[in-house]
Amino acid sequence: MKIKHEVLFLSLLTLIVPGMAQKVNQKKAAKELMEISRQWSKAAQSGDVDQIVSYWSDDAVLMTPDNGKLTGKEQLTGMVSGAMQIPGFEISWEPKEAHVSESGEMGFVLAHKSVKVPDESGNFNTFYFIEVGIWEKQKVMEAEKYHRHL
Repeated sequence: MKIKHEVLFLSLLTLIVPGMAQKVNQKKAAKELMEISRQWSKAAQSGDVDQIVSYWSDDAVLMTPDNGKLTGKEQLTGMVSGAMQIPGFEISWEPKEAHVSESGEMGFVLAHKSVKVPDESGNFNTFYFIEVGIWEKQKVMEAEKYHRHL
């Protein structure tokens, strides 16, 4: 009889505990995510490749029209290093909207982005577009921190 009670208790716990997960303050988390995106934009303008790449997770994926799908920090570092060597290259963005899941584990940021690059004639063209970035909260050195995942 005691075993039946223990099994019933454990069964109930598996149903109850997931529903007891703490909800995060989604508005506060979204503001935090937007601030992280702004800091990353500043880092991108600094030209410091290591600092720029540090915002991506190890398994990050970047989809670009010219480079296709880039996966992982090694490929992303190569892309960023190459871009930083282009004379006059500039990139910046401003987050406009962010949303974070109830659990606080995932979020996305909509940002207005501009990229300035020279064409074959040496004239500069600036491209404007809206970017969607997916972020995942990860543990980094015992602290939680959002990293860009997609």
